[in-house]
Amino acid sequence: MRVMVASDAAVPVPAGLVLAPFRAARFAAAGPELAALTSPPYDVIDDDERAELEAAAEHNAVRLILPRDPDSADDGADRYERAARTLRRWLASGVLVRDTSPRLYVYEQRQDGHVQRGLVGALALADPDAQIVLPHENTMAGPVSDRLALTRATAANLEPIFLLYDGAAPPARPSRLPCAPNRSWTSAPPTV
Repeated sequence: MRVMVASDAAVPVPAGLVLAPFRAARFAAAGPELAALTSPPYDVIDDDERAELEAAAEHNAVRLILPRDPDSADDGADRYERAARTLRRWLASGVLVRDTSPRLYVYEQRQDGHVQRGLVGALALADPDAQIVLPHENTMAGPVSDRLALTRATAANLEPIFLLYDGAAPPARPSRLPCAPNRSWTSAPPTV
């Protein structure tokens, strides 16, 4: 997950795609312990799976990406602030640790003999008309507003968007393999 910069920071206007290293906040756990802390993307988790993930581990990521309201109301009045408090608590207690230097992260998924690999980094914003990054099609206002409210409250990108590019035009469509084995590792810190 990426902790965001101040909202008044200057946004670069790139001439092309800019993917920069950043300091991630990652779970301190590893191996089987780490697997118990991860979850599928928020939009594929039903109520039963959400409850299972919460019951499986006190620090499962679902508590950040799909926080419950204290009163279980559906209006979401303070669940975003609740996620922000949980994130701050996990960072302060060492459940999540910040990398000491900016890095790019390799992310890999495997399923049925297929391997897809990508880089996770800080993507520079660009005017949509430049078509450097194409917008997601068929989005719905409710989920977009929900994710934006969570991002603003936590000042973090808790669920990076995974996109594919095959090197030819146009870019390949995004792919989601929610049940696929996932691996991630960091690049060496950049030298200046």
